[in-house]
Amino acid sequence: MGETDNPLKVLINEFSEAFAAWLLDTAVQRVRPLNVEFAANPGRSDLLFEVIDTLGRIIFLHIELQGRRSHQPMPLRILDYLSRIVQRDVGVPGGEHAPRLVSVVIYIGEGAGRGDSGDYAILGLGDEATLRWQYRPLRLWEMPAERLFELDNPAFLALIGQTRLTNPATVLPKALSIIRSTTEAEQGHLLTALVSLLQTGEVIQMVEKLLEESEELLLDTPYLRRMREIGWRRGREEGREVGREEGREVGREEGREVGREEGREEGREEGLTQGQKVGREQGIRDTILEAVVRKFNPLAAEYRQLEQYLNQIHSADALQQILLAMFDTSDVQTILAMARQTAVQ
Repeated sequence: MGETDNPLKVLINEFSEAFAAWLLDTAVQRVRPLNVEFAANPGRSDLLFEVIDTLGRIIFLHIELQGRRSHQPMPLRILDYLSRIVQRDVGVPGGEHAPRLVSVVIYIGEGAGRGDSGDYAILGLGDEATLRWQYRPLRLWEMPAERLFELDNPAFLALIGQTRLTNPATVLPKALSIIRSTTEAEQGHLLTALVSLLQTGEVIQMVEKLLEESEELLLDTPYLRRMREIGWRRGREEGREVGREEGREVGREEGREVGREEGREEGREEGLTQGQKVGREQGIRDTILEAVVRKFNPLAAEYRQLEQYLNQIHSADALQQILLAMFDTSDVQTILAMARQTAVQ
């Protein structure tokens, strides 16, 4: 599940408290990410958190992300991971205050994880279990999209493209409206994850149209607002200067005043327009780079090369085309080639 693995991991890490509370069905005090690399053998799990709930319990939350195909049967993978986590983090089973361990497998894509009960045992000579392990299979593709709204947290709305969308014309605008109500930093994370996790062409086109119609939703970033403020300030300063020069030429107090006012207005408009243009372009560049990192996890050299190409493009429409191409490709080289071709035109 290469296309969705990285953005989904990023989303869960960014909103780890919300995901922990949801997956554990308990209120949490603190969530701390743990290293998922294991010393013995090169095996690794996807995500591991140490959670302290409001009862003071220590809970190790292991989250595995899985698409339609797995190189190793999921029950055996989870058995391996749980064994490693117990040996490294949990320790020998103790009393009621001993750490707890919960494992969740989030299945991505239609049909993924179908038939996985999450409950397995190896029996001994009788019916007793010599070994039993369990985890919670969460099949997003079975979940109605409307269920995400019931969770009452915008973080989960980025998953909407992976759920069962029976009424996208109603659900998608509602989701984008709620995301728009979050903080500026959260909007960037949630929009990038939402776009990266979309699946069907029809839904992708619908989201593209909604983003185009509400351009500020994607591009009204802190950087863009800073550029607007800079443009406004520059406009005021240039307006004052133009007004002073015109006033001197006329030589009359009335002329100076009129010149200053006209100059201020002209400078403000010019500065604001230029600031908006520059800010809009840079906002799209920033969004492209963030989306590329989350969707493709490119090499550092590829990232720097793309950044150089984007800095040579001074057309918001051209940059927007590159951004929209992110919906339709699974290869960072395609985005690089498109940016290179646009930059040299």
